[in-house]
Amino acid sequence: MADNFYKRALAVAVPIAVHNLIISSINMADVFMVGQLGEASIAALGISNQLMFLFILSLFGMGSGGQIFIAQFFGKKDNINLQRVMGIMFIPAFLLSVLMASGAYFFPELLMSAFSKDAHVLHLSSSYLKIVALSYPFTAVSFIFQIVLRSTDSPRVPVYTSSFALLTNVILNWFLIFGNWGFPQLGIAGAAIATVAARISETLLTLFFVYFKKTASAAKISHVLDFRMDLIKRVFVTSIPVFINEVTWASGIVALNIIFASLGTESIAAVNIVESVCRLSFAAFIGIANAAGVILGTDIGAQKYSQVREHSKRFSGLSIISGILTSIVLFSSAPAVISIYNISDHVAGLALKTISVWVLIMPLVSFNCLNIVGILRSGGDTKAALWIDISSLWVVGVPAAFMGVAFFNMPVYAVYFLAKTEELFKFFFGLKRYMSKKWINNLVEDIN
Repeated sequence: MADNFYKRALAVAVPIAVHNLIISSINMADVFMVGQLGEASIAALGISNQLMFLFILSLFGMGSGGQIFIAQFFGKKDNINLQRVMGIMFIPAFLLSVLMASGAYFFPELLMSAFSKDAHVLHLSSSYLKIVALSYPFTAVSFIFQIVLRSTDSPRVPVYTSSFALLTNVILNWFLIFGNWGFPQLGIAGAAIATVAARISETLLTLFFVYFKKTASAAKISHVLDFRMDLIKRVFVTSIPVFINEVTWASGIVALNIIFASLGTESIAAVNIVESVCRLSFAAFIGIANAAGVILGTDIGAQKYSQVREHSKRFSGLSIISGILTSIVLFSSAPAVISIYNISDHVAGLALKTISVWVLIMPLVSFNCLNIVGILRSGGDTKAALWIDISSLWVVGVPAAFMGVAFFNMPVYAVYFLAKTEELFKFFFGLKRYMSKKWINNLVEDIN
C-alpha cells in the first residue's frame, strides 16, 4: 500500500516539480542575463515582474478553485463536467489577462512608480513592462491548460512545453540582450521580447499536445461553452475564496516588495536575486503540494475517505523532509550562486544574509504550502485556507516588515526575517485546521 502511494505521488509530484523548476529557471535566467547589465537593470526587472507575479497568482487563484472540481470530476470519471469547469475557468482568466495587459501597456511608468523613484530604474522597468504585457493573454491560456493537465492524466506535458519556452527564452535573451550574431543590442527590452516569444511558443505547443494526444483536457467547444448555472454557482462559491486568497496574498507580497524597495536600489536588487534563487528551491514544495491536491481530490471524488486521511499524513512527512533537505542544499550552494551575478560586494552580502533567512524557515514554508494548497483546498475547505493564509501575511508579516523599516531602520535581511515570521502563525493555525479533519468535503457527489 505504501509503495503504491509513493509511486503514485511521485508520478504526479516529479513532473509538477520539474515544471515549476523550469518556470523558476526562466525567471532566474532573465535575472542572471539581465544582471550582467548591472544592479539598476536587476532592480528594474524585479519591480517589472511584480505585475506578472500578481497576474500569475490571480490565475493560480482562479485555476486552483477550478482544480478542486477538475480533480474530483476526474476521480468520478466525468469528463463532460470536467470540460464545463474548464470553460468556467477560461473566461475570467482571459478577461483578467486583457485588463492587466492594457494597464501594463498604457500606464507602465505610473505602475512602476510605486516601487522606485530612481529615474533610470523607472525608465528601464517601463520599457520592459510595456513589451512583456503582450504575453499576458497567451500566459492565461497556457496556464489554465497546464493546471488541468496536471490535475488529470498528463502532468508531463507542461514539462515539455515549458522546457521549450525556457530554451526559446535563453537563446533569444542571448541574441537580443547582448546583440550577439548580428542581432540588435536591446538590453532589458530584448529580455522582454524574448519572454513574449517564449510565452507564445509555449501556448501553441501546449494546444498541440493537448489535442494531438487527446488528453482529458482536450475540451470540446460545445462543453466549454455549456454554462450550467448550478455548476457555475458551485465552482464560484468554492473558487472565490481561493481567488481572493491568492490575490490578497500576492498583494501582500507586492506590499512587502514596496517596503524592501524603500530601502534603495541595492536592497531591491538583493531581494530580486534571492527570490529568483529561492523559487528554484520552492519547486519541490509546489510539486508535493499540487500532487497532494490532485491525489487527495481524486480520492475524495472516488469516496475513499480513509485513504484520504492516510495519504495526507504521508504527504505531510514528505513536505517536511523536502524542506529540510532543500535548506541544506541552499545553504551549501548560496555563495557560489550569488557569485555569478555582476553585483557589488555589498549587494552580494545583503543577498547572502537574506538567503540565510530562507534556510531557517524552509521546513515551515514547505508544510504550509502543502497544507494550504494541497490538503485544505483538495476538500474544498477554501474559506479556512483563505483566513489562515491572509491573516498571517497581513496581520503579522506586512506590519512587522513595515515597522522594521519605518521605526527601526533595519537592513533588508532583518526586515525580510520580520516579514517571514508569518510562517510561524500560518503553521500553528493551519496544523490545527488540518487535525480537525473538517477539510474533507466531497463537492461533486451529487452532480450529474
